[in-house]
Amino acid sequence: MSFTASKTGTTFEAGFFLVDDEECLRETTTIAANHAQAVTRNGRTIVPMGAVIPANGSTAKGILYEDIDVTDGAAAGSIVTKGVIYGDRLPAALDSSAASALSGITVKTSPAVVRPSVFGEFHALSVSSGEGTASGDTKLTVTGYTPESGESYVYKTNATAAPTVKLGDDLTGWTAWDGDDDITATNGHKITVAIKGTDGTAIAAGSATVTAKA
Repeated sequence: MSFTASKTGTTFEAGFFLVDDEECLRETTTIAANHAQAVTRNGRTIVPMGAVIPANGSTAKGILYEDIDVTDGAAAGSIVTKGVIYGDRLPAALDSSAASALSGITVKTSPAVVRPSVFGEFHALSVSSGEGTASGDTKLTVTGYTPESGESYVYKTNATAAPTVKLGDDLTGWTAWDGDDDITATNGHKITVAIKGTDGTAIAAGSATVTAKA
């Protein structure tokens, strides 16, 4: 039963959106490199599991069973053409015309779960550091993504190299920040600001060199 799937690295196992992956029909088809629901993950172009193929509209033929890497061009993938799915576990809402076209698909609502941030695109933050009000403090300015409800800023510093973070990384141990207050940090050190999603994992990040008031 795929709805009880656990994380495999930073993604969910194939068929996460299915009520029962043993009670479905699948077929192989070509997944276009320019699919409208494609996302970027770690520099690769991925059509995510749950995307409607070939498009989320009246031409819909099935729902993609697993993530497909199309960085180097169109690739083969498996689509679900018949079965029962949790509609709220798809990366985007099923268009009404797509739902009509997918006559073999029955849509249900899943038990209450937090949508994993892995379904989204990783956002690059632009972080700049200037002198803060008090000695030893820096004032950060962060642009590129504004946290939504349930999302929040965190940060981490390092003396030499900026802490790295990618989509889906666990941000436990990072320091909470309200996005406005000055931060105490050592001049010349590196600082990375990240935004954690509702599941506590990274959805955005950016780094800067600290400029602290003498």
